[in-house]
Amino acid sequence: MDNSKVTYSVGELTQLIKESLEGQFPSVWVSGEISNFIHHRSGHMYFTLKDKQAEIKAVIFKGNNQYLRFRPENGMQVLIQGRLSVYEQRGYYQIIATRLEPAGIGTLYLAFEALKKQLAAEGLFATDVKQKLPPYPRRIGVITSATGAAFRDIVKVLQRRAPQVQIILRPTLVQGDIAADDIVQALLEFTAYDQVDVLIVGRGGGSLEDLWPFNEETVARALFACPIPIISAVGHETDTTIADLVADLRVPTPSAAAELVAPSQNELLGNLEYFRETFTMLVSREIEKRQQQLDNLTDRYGFRQPLELLDLTAERLDRLLKDLFKSTQNRSALWQSQLAGIEQRLQTLNPNAILARGYALAVRASDGQIIRKPQDIQLGQSFNLHLAEGKIQAQKTANIDK
Repeated sequence: MDNSKVTYSVGELTQLIKESLEGQFPSVWVSGEISNFIHHRSGHMYFTLKDKQAEIKAVIFKGNNQYLRFRPENGMQVLIQGRLSVYEQRGYYQIIATRLEPAGIGTLYLAFEALKKQLAAEGLFATDVKQKLPPYPRRIGVITSATGAAFRDIVKVLQRRAPQVQIILRPTLVQGDIAADDIVQALLEFTAYDQVDVLIVGRGGGSLEDLWPFNEETVARALFACPIPIISAVGHETDTTIADLVADLRVPTPSAAAELVAPSQNELLGNLEYFRETFTMLVSREIEKRQQQLDNLTDRYGFRQPLELLDLTAERLDRLLKDLFKSTQNRSALWQSQLAGIEQRLQTLNPNAILARGYALAVRASDGQIIRKPQDIQLGQSFNLHLAEGKIQAQKTANIDK
């Protein structure tokens, strides 16, 4: 058979190319520069990897990119591990990446700087959103390893300085791949518990890799969302983490956090003594002021001549009573006069008084309506004439012209 005569459909040829490429390059490392980066709403990342000679499309799916420790950006030099594949619907080949690392300087450092830049732009480090620490906390929550030196240092300092506060530990992992999730869960638990006044989140010092859980984006966002004021005490003075930047207060060591989180017992006792002395002084001054006011009152005429003042008051009261009685009599006479006038006007308007002068009131017998003109009653219809004394029943028998 002449192979030159063999004809493939587009789909068949593409499938052969796909099988050949994927079989030949099941796993490759490729370096290049990111361009045309798109983080799709599905969670997948699409971009082009290029250098001076060529370019190739690449994709890293959501299941893999969620573990990235940095945010890819256009122009970034990266290393990709993945497999070659053919996107049959469009007829181009691409790398399906399973791992993505910045090229050049350390991966973790680049990831740290990229996340710091992103969160700073979102305002997670802003000073105006940081909460104030309570001046006199009663319960202090601690998120750290139960067996580490950090917790021992916190307990030692607080027992020495402020034995009046209660320490509530939520032990967590502070190192390793799942430590970040454990720290986030601890923050959620303290938020739901809602019984602590302030939180200390920390651990001892270590390498960038050791401290990495405190640089994770999930931890940063959980710290920012926590309604409880947070002190970050991660590492030594030379170490700075994302958690330090997000927290409401950053201190260099766990011991320093314990020193700052609550006032010492001696300080509280000193404050109480100061308040006692100040209160005693203020009360003494108020008593002296009231005593002077009392002396001024007793020096007045009324206190020196109480009977004379009482007589004057009785005379004034007697005058007021006489004036009131006279005023009441005058007003009563006025009201009686007004009432008589009203009674006379009412008598004039009384219908019975009008009837007594010889008038009569005609009312239809059927409905009791007053008859004001002849047209108000029909021929043969009965009506009543109301007189001053009694009434007469009558009937309309004719219409009489005026």
